[in-house]
Amino acid sequence: MMPSVPPKTRTSDYDRFQPTVHWAHLQQVPSTPGQLRRIYDYEIMYVYAGEMRVHFAEPGDTVVYRPGDLLYLNAGEYHRIEIASAEGARLLGIHFDFYDDFEVTSEYTMVVDEQNPNEALFSALPVNADGERLFRRKYASVDDEVVSWMERVCEEFTFEKTGFRLAGTGALLLALAAISRLNASPNRRISPAYRDDMDRLVEDLHSGMERPWTNALMAERLNISEDHFIRLFKEQYGMTPNRYVQKIRHHEAKRCLRETDMKIEWIGRKVGYEDLHHFSHAFKRWNGISPREYRKMRDLL
Repeated sequence: MMPSVPPKTRTSDYDRFQPTVHWAHLQQVPSTPGQLRRIYDYEIMYVYAGEMRVHFAEPGDTVVYRPGDLLYLNAGEYHRIEIASAEGARLLGIHFDFYDDFEVTSEYTMVVDEQNPNEALFSALPVNADGERLFRRKYASVDDEVVSWMERVCEEFTFEKTGFRLAGTGALLLALAAISRLNASPNRRISPAYRDDMDRLVEDLHSGMERPWTNALMAERLNISEDHFIRLFKEQYGMTPNRYVQKIRHHEAKRCLRETDMKIEWIGRKVGYEDLHHFSHAFKRWNGISPREYRKMRDLL
């Protein structure tokens, strides 16, 4: 790989951020070796499922991201994103700048055309008074709070309701604030003896949401006690197994309501609820409105 360009820096602190969201999407990415690229802005990417390897400029400089991990990419930094898992990866990505200094006309303008690069377009990198970067490349097993705010950004830029840019910017600021608090926290990572089995379990949770995933059943998959499993899962993913299952079911239900015309009852069954009543009750507890009201909002856009 070619060396990355030295970034434009701006001495700042978290309170001086004035970000602009350029792109926010949930993605199902197939297995791929990826392509070498640079971006003009910044990107944070959360891994729901699958394994992602990011190869940076220096030989041997590769970082592995598994479910629950967060990637932070700097502007102007050469990298290649490899989706290593055969089943692909489920990702949530947000492109943004810190100081409203990059204008996007389409998602393609965020990626550098290496035949005609424009060094003046690279967004400024925030550093502290000592010139140190404020964010690191990888945050392992990020807290649920970070993911929730990232998902809110994505929702705002999917629905594009009145004030969505303001709401999306606010949610991004809260996500960045939550990430900044992780800088002083050690990365959580469970023992390698359990890691692969846990990753495979999470893949199955995503692909089989309709199954009755109890703590006892999941613990049996890893051949450990239920209490031990709950502790390990929370260390790895920042939340209890039950909360994780509820979260991915809720997320998939919203996607189906937004993007398909499936009957609401069928969507409920698809994500593990035995009848419409239980599904509607759970959905309203998570989202504040019923599935039918959520779909009506889509139809009004």
